[in-house]
Amino acid sequence: MKKELLETVVNDCLETGADFSEVFYENSKTKIYKLIDSKLEDVSVSYLKGVGIRIAKDNNIVYGHTNDISMSNIHSLISNLCNNFSNKRVLPKINLTTANNIENVKLGHEKFNDSDKKQILKHIDMISRNYDKRIIQVEASLYEYEQFVSIANSQAKHISDARCFTRLNISVIAKDNINQEKSIESFILDENYNDIDGVNLEIEVKKLAESAIKKLSAKPCPSGEMSVIISNGFGAVIFHEACGHAMEATTVADGISVLSNKLGEKIASDKVTIIDDGTIPNLFGTTNIDDEGNFTQKNILIEKGILKGYLIDELNTRKMKMKITGSGRRENYHYAPTSRMNNTYLVIGDDKIDDMIKSIKFGIYAKSLGGGSVNPITGNFNFAVNEAYLIENGQITDIVKGGSLIGNTLDILNKVEMVSDDLNFKPGLCGSKSGYVPVTIGEPTIKVSSILVGGE
Repeated sequence: MKKELLETVVNDCLETGADFSEVFYENSKTKIYKLIDSKLEDVSVSYLKGVGIRIAKDNNIVYGHTNDISMSNIHSLISNLCNNFSNKRVLPKINLTTANNIENVKLGHEKFNDSDKKQILKHIDMISRNYDKRIIQVEASLYEYEQFVSIANSQAKHISDARCFTRLNISVIAKDNINQEKSIESFILDENYNDIDGVNLEIEVKKLAESAIKKLSAKPCPSGEMSVIISNGFGAVIFHEACGHAMEATTVADGISVLSNKLGEKIASDKVTIIDDGTIPNLFGTTNIDDEGNFTQKNILIEKGILKGYLIDELNTRKMKMKITGSGRRENYHYAPTSRMNNTYLVIGDDKIDDMIKSIKFGIYAKSLGGGSVNPITGNFNFAVNEAYLIENGQITDIVKGGSLIGNTLDILNKVEMVSDDLNFKPGLCGSKSGYVPVTIGEPTIKVSSILVGGE
């Protein structure tokens, strides 16, 4: 949408008596390559184009969206949104600033052709099935996404962004006469696949196959309170879910988060420093601007156990009286933005993994965590453990299955006893009020002194 059209829409919204208006325009493309049963499915391509309009008066906020961007339809949408507004303009006419002109930036994955992309998936299938005859299924997909957005609002903001990423997903399933097990992994590539060599498929796929095979002989996981070592990388999902969502203004602003009204308080052990940063190059949650048109930034959330900040979007500043943090995000124009994480990670420490293991008489080494649930109001959480091992008398022994980690946000934050220096990042999709958005989570290997482990 051109500046003149955006400016007209912003001002038309203000004619309703609103004290804030925003237009979010999106034009995006998704392309997916899939392999299953050693066969490549048809490549699917989808397009999304439309506009979302947000209007606010004090704390009365309304949102609507449409894929028909004709002015007559947009006027109809504005009228339907604002039946309860005063229709008396409170702000002068807005003149938008000139946006950074990136409309001509070429987005695309065409430097790596379809044949080469399909060959990647076939290669993954071959490596997996050749590893062991008990590998019965391999699923692999390449997910390409290109998005152009343009944002304008009644603060005279007018800015655009072009986004492009590729995600490689792999799932390997093993089966014997009794059991069936799965191992999964995801990798982020740039849009032109220039870094495909940085992902050593031979090594990574064999790791997945090995993991699935080992799980076939796993013993039932013991249960009870015990020390747990959580591996680096995707182990950070426990912090993303258990405390990351509790620091988003979505719940904090209404005072219903377990971390509401705790700014400046010590809520975690001295070992815990957690940062959310939307500017780190080549991570899945990185963008130049958020979906409200604010530049992303590095936000220190917890520093040496002290709660230092929250993730705050444009309109929740009204309730919280705090600065925005470049954290307003949405899946697409169908959703109004709200405060969300970008790339959230636990800062490295100086403890050694060998010392962690030696310090535990009986516990669990959680090598890979899976899905789970958390209530940001109470802080209670439950996470599945995809791959775990017993720790007995200071040594890692048998693989176990069926484990889960059960606890509370404030409790686990205070029981982080040791933190190593092997920080690793993993990509994922995070779901919340504004849909699913790409994020990265990261942590070094940690030891939690005590947590409730659920077993089979």
